[in-house]
Amino acid sequence: MSFLKKIVKLIFHRTLNNFVINFFIIKFKLEKVIYKFSNPYLKFSVQNNKSIQENAGYSLRPEIDEVLIKSKLDLQTYSKNYLSEGASILDIGCGPGMYLSLFQNSNLQLFATDLNADMIEYSKRHIPNCKYYQGSFLDIEFLETYNFVYCIGVLVYIPLSDIKKFIQKLYSILKPNSILYLNYPHAISLFDYLYNDLTYIQYAPQRVEEWLEPYFTIIKHEHAFDGRKVETYDKQPYKSLNPNTTRTYKNSYLLIAQKK
Repeated sequence: MSFLKKIVKLIFHRTLNNFVINFFIIKFKLEKVIYKFSNPYLKFSVQNNKSIQENAGYSLRPEIDEVLIKSKLDLQTYSKNYLSEGASILDIGCGPGMYLSLFQNSNLQLFATDLNADMIEYSKRHIPNCKYYQGSFLDIEFLETYNFVYCIGVLVYIPLSDIKKFIQKLYSILKPNSILYLNYPHAISLFDYLYNDLTYIQYAPQRVEEWLEPYFTIIKHEHAFDGRKVETYDKQPYKSLNPNTTRTYKNSYLLIAQKK
């Protein structure tokens, strides 16, 4: 990235990291413009000399490995609890197939979406027994309905003005009584709760429940790593061991819900 681009990006993020300005951006539903400019996966390029974990956007750090092991185990456990042989499962935001690969040797019907064509091509090479949809989830016209839909780490990129549309679409593509599985970085400060960063929205669990309840029966909704309950924002978040960031995927929330 050139020096000028770095400066523009810094100004852009510093300007948006202000909940007062963001109030007006949300009010006039301008988040989509920001989303198109800021989503890191729109222009992400897969590098064949890197691991699938790195190509999914995760570093190779012990604290990240710990979180991903727990996240993969949870997904496998809950999918086995609710799915029978031949059932259909959809991965929203599959990336290079890091989570999708957990099911490639199963008897499930596999489906996946991703914004990034390069990511999908990488996943296709390693997991060919899957039907892929490339594009924004909200724009895709699905030809099937599913028994189990999972979405990990994607909610932070859904603009507030689209969140209800997002949930309604999840509802529409699930078969009756089927399962929705969400794992998302949740609000860990008052500023997150007030939407201070529209490029990476860490929603409050309480608000997520309010949006989901008209469509889903919530089975489980708790901290993905330690099972704690958080409503507005997490007052005891985990600290990142990476000195270059304050974020850690250990601050994630897990939701299991059944379509009404």
